[in-house]
Order: sequence, then structure tokens, then C-alpha cells
Amino acid sequence: MSKFGGIRYNSLWDWSTWLIMAFSVGVCVWPLFLDDDRTWRIVLIILTCVFIAFLFVLFKGIYYRIDGNNLVVYQFFLPNVFPIDKIESVKPVRSMLSAPATSIIHRIAIKFSDRKVLKSSMPLIISPVRQEEFIARLLSVNPDIKIPERGCRAPGK
Repeated sequence: MSKFGGIRYNSLWDWSTWLIMAFSVGVCVWPLFLDDDRTWRIVLIILTCVFIAFLFVLFKGIYYRIDGNNLVVYQFFLPNVFPIDKIESVKPVRSMLSAPATSIIHRIAIKFSDRKVLKSSMPLIISPVRQEEFIARLLSVNPDIKIPERGCRAPGK
């Protein structure tokens, strides 16, 4: 496996990320209040700690790199490489789709001109920190990327 360089962008952690973490912890901790058996409680505490550590490592293992003409998306520290010159458009979305993104609210959808890149017509959805800088960096590599006007509304609406 080759090592990628370039500029690193962590995945954005916002209140939605923390809400997912809190809900997961709550679901794991709730059984502790249902049973008084000390042995069972210790096992549940250990399993809860292991699950929280796994969830934290899973979320920290999502980040992105722009390395030359490549957008490298890391999921659980494993890289997936996408060519920036095949990006057709980038737009902000609020999607609940499963994606290599920790935020649910601040996501961007990257659509590719070639369906073979993702082997699907679905866009790549990510949530990098410093999104404006990230998009500007993509544009510096591929100036043909279409970016919709942000906050633009039709008159009278």
C-alpha cells in the first residue's frame, strides 16, 4: 500500500457527531441499571468501554487528503483514491446516507463525470473541516468543477 501525502482534512465533528456518540453510549449504559448482578455489571462496563473505544477509533479513522490529482478518502485508516480531474460538481447536502463523514449536517456531495470511479451514479458524500478551503483546493486542481451558488434564492421566495 502506497503512502499518500498532500494536505490532510479531518472529518468534521459537530453536534450531530456528538449526539450519535451520546446515543450509542446511552444504549450501552442503559442495561447497567436493569440488573443488580455485580459480575454481569462488570462485564457490561468492560463491553461498553470497548465499544466506545471502537466507535471513537472508527470516527477518528475518517479523514481526507488532497494529493496532487488524487482525493484520498480514508475510512478506518484504509485509503480509497478518487481522481480530482473526474469530479463534475461539488454541492452542500444534508443527507442521512451512509458515507465516510462524521457530520450529518455539514456534508458535501461530490459527483463524478465517470460512473466507473464510484461504480455507481451516487455521489461521494464527505464532511471535511474547512470546507471552503477544501473546495478551493479541489478547484485549483480541476477548475471545471461546478459549484452551485450558496444562499442563492429565486426572487420573491
